[in-house]
Amino acid sequence: MQLLVPTDLAPRPISRSAESSRHPPARRLAAVLALLIALAVPLVACVSGTMLFVSVSAGVIHTCRIGTDGSVSCWGANEYGESTPPEGEFASVSAGAGYTCGVRPDGSVACWGANNHGESTPPEGEFASVSAGNPGACGVRTDGSVACWGDDRLGQATLPEGEFASVSAGAGYACGVRPDGSVACWGDNYYGEATPPGGRFTSVSAGLDSFGESFACGVRTDGSVACWGVDYYGEATPPGGKFTSVSAGHTHTCGVRTDGSVACWGDDRSGAATPPGGRFTSVSVGGIHTCGVRTDGTVACWGGDDFGQATPPEG
Repeated sequence: MQLLVPTDLAPRPISRSAESSRHPPARRLAAVLALLIALAVPLVACVSGTMLFVSVSAGVIHTCRIGTDGSVSCWGANEYGESTPPEGEFASVSAGAGYTCGVRPDGSVACWGANNHGESTPPEGEFASVSAGNPGACGVRTDGSVACWGDDRLGQATLPEGEFASVSAGAGYACGVRPDGSVACWGDNYYGEATPPGGRFTSVSAGLDSFGESFACGVRTDGSVACWGVDYYGEATPPGGKFTSVSAGHTHTCGVRTDGSVACWGDDRSGAATPPGGRFTSVSVGGIHTCGVRTDGTVACWGGDDFGQATPPEG
């Protein structure tokens, strides 16, 4: 199905001086996303083959997943090697803007792909989780401290003090959930993306908007979703109901409800905000595509597929 895009919905370019701080891969990816939206990339819904998977992570225009055997497979854009993972087992993986990072079973972090600002050169040490943003990454160490690396021109790698239970790296900023459930954000705050609301949260997700018009969302302890930052397409206006997880992307957001169904909101010109039916254990939002792991362990993707980012390989 070919989707027609109204010209008045074309993404707005950044006019602020911070645009010059974006590194070359991010600027190129931003141009690619603008072109894909303008061309109204066809909707694609794909389901993986027989191998089962424990997680999936959608980057800007590539995707990676982890199989039950700990192996990582990636697909989509591979200009910087972001879809060519190293050998060995991984406990988690996070796809960003032109690069990918993962945590190995021993707690070490490995990254591959673009490295213009050191985003693919993680520090040593043991980590519990990692999040690849645009264009920097952050991870939570096993002692609860957070380390960030890559571009710091907007302060996204300049951390606040204290421990964190989880962290999410976005486009020029990052957010994390502290052990007491409060959310702290740092870095770019032009649209209020680094000014979270009060209250207690179980998780937070920082958006990967390549145009610098960012937002973030989090799941509160009561299961409701709260979002803050830019809201041009309704990406920061979540529906009611209870959720177990949420994922903020380029200009749309998706979450898994307590019954396992996926709900999405925001920009749907590529079909990325129109999820398939069925029950999911997790969902991950990329640039103009979305992927999720079903309860049967298979991976399904939908939305823009110009680089094959929404077509998971068989097996």
